[in-house]
Amino acid sequence: MTRNNEFGRSMIEILGVLAIIGMVTMSISKLIGSMHDRYKVSRVTQQITDLRKNISNRYVAYGDYSVIDVPEMISGKVISGDMVEGENVWHAYNGAVEFSGDKDTYQITFRDLPHRVCLELALMNWQFNGDSDLLRIKINDTEFNWPVMAGAGSKEMPVSIGDAAAACVILPTEDKPGAIIEDDNDITWTFR
Repeated sequence: MTRNNEFGRSMIEILGVLAIIGMVTMSISKLIGSMHDRYKVSRVTQQITDLRKNISNRYVAYGDYSVIDVPEMISGKVISGDMVEGENVWHAYNGAVEFSGDKDTYQITFRDLPHRVCLELALMNWQFNGDSDLLRIKINDTEFNWPVMAGAGSKEMPVSIGDAAAACVILPTEDKPGAIIEDDNDITWTFR
C-alpha cells in the first residue's frame, strides 16, 4: 500500500484564499465608507436645520437680521461647536458656511458641496403644517421661489428631482474650464 502524503498547500489554493480575503476586505471597506458617507449627509442636513432654527430663535427678538454676527453666534452657541474652527464656520463636507442678513430675511450659504449632497439638500421639505419660513433657495446659479413669488421663467419650490439634478452640477466657466465639476456646488437658503 502506497501513501501519498501532502504536507503543504498548492499555489493555486493559496491564491484562492488570498483572493477571497481580498474580496471580503474590499466589501467591508466599501460598507464602512458608505456608512460614513450616509452619516455625513445626515450631519450636513442636521446642520442646516439647526442653523435655521437657532438663528431664527436668536435674532427674531431684534426684528432685524442685518445684525447677524458670526463671532457672536459662535460665542452664543448658535452655531454648533463641530462647525467652528477659529472664526470660520464649516459644514460636514469641509466647505465654508457663510451668513448674511437684512431687515426681514437672512441667508445661509453652504459652499463646495458634493453633487449627491446638493441633491439631498435641494429636495429637503421645508414646509411645516403647510407653512414655511424658507423664502427661496439658490442652487449655484438657479433660484427657486414659492409659486406665489415666482416670476416668469423662475423655477418653483418645492424643487423637483429633475430641477435639482440640473441645478446641482456646475458647468465649466472661463475660470473653471474643462469637464463638469460635480463636487463644487453652492446652496443659499433665504429665510424670514
